[in-house]
Amino acid sequence: MNDLVIVFPGQGSQFPGMGKNWFDAHDSVRERFRQASDIVGYSLEDLCFNAPPGELTKTAHAQVALLVLSHSMYEVLHADRRPPAAAMAGHSLGEITALLAAGALAFDDAVRLVKARGEAMQLCAAENSAGMIAALKMPAAEVETCVAGFNAGTRTVQVANYNAERQTVLSGALDDLKDLTAYLEERGCKVVRLNVGGAFHSTFMANAVPSYVRAVEEIEFSQPAVPVYSTVTGRAYGSVREIKDALAVQLTSPVRWSTAVSALAERDVALWLEVGPKQVLKKLLQDAVDGGAVHSLDAEPDEAYAALDRLAERKRREPGLVGLCLGAAAATRNRNFDEEQYTNGVVLPYRRLQELNQVDKDELSDEQKATVLELLGVIMTTKQVPEAERRERIASVLVRTGDTHLRTDAGVPAG
Repeated sequence: MNDLVIVFPGQGSQFPGMGKNWFDAHDSVRERFRQASDIVGYSLEDLCFNAPPGELTKTAHAQVALLVLSHSMYEVLHADRRPPAAAMAGHSLGEITALLAAGALAFDDAVRLVKARGEAMQLCAAENSAGMIAALKMPAAEVETCVAGFNAGTRTVQVANYNAERQTVLSGALDDLKDLTAYLEERGCKVVRLNVGGAFHSTFMANAVPSYVRAVEEIEFSQPAVPVYSTVTGRAYGSVREIKDALAVQLTSPVRWSTAVSALAERDVALWLEVGPKQVLKKLLQDAVDGGAVHSLDAEPDEAYAALDRLAERKRREPGLVGLCLGAAAATRNRNFDEEQYTNGVVLPYRRLQELNQVDKDELSDEQKATVLELLGVIMTTKQVPEAERRERIASVLVRTGDTHLRTDAGVPAG
């Protein structure tokens, strides 16, 4: 159980003065603020540290500021520790930060995309007298039943966020939300009105979609180097097209955060790390996952770094890519009894793997790693291991070592 999952927060985590300690302490953070300010046309430094609180709360401002600060914090973390993330995820806006951190798009493009996203959502919200409430202490399925009963007729309240089993966020017209609050409270639910600028993640955002989709299509995405889990589908992105399709419907679809967390938890996560201001996601995760430490880089940096160091030490004691491939090669059943083929396709590649195992696992280049995977592929092919089993074994090795960016003809590229 040595996996690290890094998560990035979405809108609602912003607060005046956020990131000041990171900005003051790190040249790289100041440079990212400067680059982003040039793109958006206003000073992010002034927005975060000097502007009236209401300015940072505006959707168009908050989203850019959160992206830039969260990613800047991740870059500091990466420079300090090179965290061996097995997967990443982000809540709503935070998903774009996760894609950026995983190398799926460039920083400048991410800022432009989030600028377009925030502006489109803010303009759309101004067209509607709508908002959001959080339904607490009631199971999500029961909330859904209540909403369906309440909506019977002409009301259009919608589930916007599945944050946790007992935290569901709803979007709707303000008058409807007021009546729904009473309706839910009569049934034992605690309801909190959220201080947001619109009914996000619902059909109330439909008019924001066209301009945002155009912005998405203009961006050059690539496959993430680390698996990124979508809160639209609840699973890891499998292609660039999936990324664009999910982002296109994200504004009007519910955030399935709890679904994504459940899928990630199946990886036997040892450490969950929230990278961004506040610790909103940390609190959600603490209530949702069994086992594994949960830390916030912003709220408790010393504890977070200590947890990363402990994880790194455990990983150092684990077999590396070559060791795992040697194990997989030895463990697979042989179905080929042609002596010459076995010698050329199993014995000789295995010896080459043993030679490569003499190289420090942290010093292996991607080219050497690709060779290791190809050798394993040759061995399993020669042993006549079925293709599905070959793919599964190689995928398992790549996930365990965090080398999911590698692509090989041996059987499986990861991601």
